[in-house]
Order: sequence, then C-alpha cells, then structure tokens
Amino acid sequence: MDEILYRRSIRKYDLTRNIPYDKLYELCKYGEAAPSAKNQRSREYIIVDDKELIDKLALVAKGTMILNECNHLIVVVGKNPNTISRPEMQPQDLSAATENILIAAAKMNIGSCWCGIYPLEDRIKSVNEILNISDGKFAFSIIALGYPLNEDDFKDKNKFSDELVFHNRG
Repeated sequence: MDEILYRRSIRKYDLTRNIPYDKLYELCKYGEAAPSAKNQRSREYIIVDDKELIDKLALVAKGTMILNECNHLIVVVGKNPNTISRPEMQPQDLSAATENILIAAAKMNIGSCWCGIYPLEDRIKSVNEILNISDGKFAFSIIALGYPLNEDDFKDKNKFSDELVFHNRG
C-alpha cells in the first residue's frame, strides 16, 4: 500500500521507453474497479499513444502542457449523464477511477500525472473535439503516463501530517 502514500505527479518521462498496450489496458481495468454510485458504470477510457494527438491535447490549457513530456495517456470519459441513474454522483465516479489509475501506475513503476479537464467547459470542448468524443459524453481527466526520467521521483516523502486529523470535531 506504499503506492498510495508515496504516489506523486511525475511530469518528465523517458520518451525512449514505451509502455506496452496491454499495461495501458490493464490500467483501464483498475480504473473501472473504482466505486461507482449505484454501480452505474458511468465511465469509459481512451488510450492515446498517437504523438500527433498528444501534441494537440498539450495545447488545450496551461495544465496540459506537460503532455509534451509523455508519449502515452489515458483519458477518463464520462458517459452521457442522461443515460445513467445518478448523474449528480458522476464526478465522484470519474475521480475515483482516475485515482485508481494513478495508484495502479505507481505500483507498476509507471509515472503519472492527472491533468484536470472537468468542470472547465473550454477544456472539455477542446478535448472532446480532438478525440471525437460525442453523444453527450465528455472528457473528465487526462492522465499522462510514462517511465520517469528519474527513478528517484517515486521516493517522495509522505505528505501526511498529524495536524490534518481531528477526532469527533474539527
């Protein structure tokens, strides 16, 4: 469980090393294992390894510029809210899936970084256009993936502090 405590955002990757497609696919399985309100399965995943698409996605926002430093990513996509039972809970479903992918990547010694797309309409629209996401579905997050340039990047200190925990009341 150390991956949970020491996982951190990796922003520079070794572009000479590729992640096998089956590992990227496996990361999507871990994403889908996340909790979902009323088991509504409100998510889909797009694996992207086309450098031209990645370069376009890097231009979506300042927060996505780091995509220039990776050659693999997973986009977590929300299904059309009109087709699920609890659309108000969908952001939690999608966040849980994104976090599962980040933790699983750390376990596999793959670096990752969550690039926020939702709830910023301009980002959602841009990513949807680039990846042909339609029919009411929407891009929620982009996860940059790759082998870190520096293996020590995973050795970040624990971010936890006793001052963050209260008992019974805040």
